[in-house]
Amino acid sequence: MTIKDELVKARHRQDFKQLELAFESNYSRETISKVETGDRKYQPEMRRPFAESVDDPEFFFHTWEDAAGHVHIPYFDGDHIYQDPLALHHLVDQEAQEAMEKLDQVKWHKPHSSRSDVEKEEIKRLIYELLDAAASMVNLVAILCRDYGFSMKGLFKDWIITLKARRYKK
Repeated sequence: MTIKDELVKARHRQDFKQLELAFESNYSRETISKVETGDRKYQPEMRRPFAESVDDPEFFFHTWEDAAGHVHIPYFDGDHIYQDPLALHHLVDQEAQEAMEKLDQVKWHKPHSSRSDVEKEEIKRLIYELLDAAASMVNLVAILCRDYGFSMKGLFKDWIITLKARRYKK
């Protein structure tokens, strides 16, 4: 699915009209219409204003870097993913437990420069487990934002401020 298709779906989910997007993004309604119908190419410089303007959790995942300036985490929409808090809570539990088990298996006292190729592959598998856990948690955040009407974009911006206040981030 293209980013223009994701934009249309996000606008419809949020009942956000082209005219509202035009006002928020500083592009004309005609330009937005042409982009959405494919009559005009979705330009790279459009990504950030559109990402910042459409406050939709799923669209946020597709435009993560543009909206928040951070690493992208995929939106979980696979055949075996259920978009409800309880199902995602279970997934978070499962993924976090797997990541913690892998973390506990690492011999942290051993310097990384002296690790064998096999041990480095184990570290790579650990990283994948950590990413799975993080992604499942952020997807749960998205579903909670959707269900409770919170702005995911707004919450992330506020959260970054709390990270700075706690000196986790400069």
